[in-house]
Amino acid sequence: MENKLAKKRFIQTSAIQQINEATIVLRHFIELSAKLLPFFNELSKKNILLPQEQSDRDKIIEVYRNYGFDTSTSEILMESDILEIIQQTFKAIEKRTPGKDSNSDKLMTIFQNKHHQLIRDWRLTDMN
Repeated sequence: MENKLAKKRFIQTSAIQQINEATIVLRHFIELSAKLLPFFNELSKKNILLPQEQSDRDKIIEVYRNYGFDTSTSEILMESDILEIIQQTFKAIEKRTPGKDSNSDKLMTIFQNKHHQLIRDWRLTDMN
């Protein structure tokens, strides 16, 4: 009987550990997005990019294209649609034509508001 209980505790502990690790990775990605997306958005507004700016733009695109994630992850781990918003914001910025109206500024504001809300939530959680 004790052996069965010990196995159940181990599974539960490892599951909690995996959830915590996934949450940490997700938080890092959100924080990275809070830095990259505004920069990417500003680059997308320019008619002509300097070589370094074009390189930065290409690297940002590579980050988001290579970062495979399921947008429901943030809903499960954080009860937030932040990954869906990040994905939509990235796509809108990437498609933006300089000098033309874009949905990216509106999505950028939505992302930043969600990000600030999550930071408040994280601080409350970290205080406990």
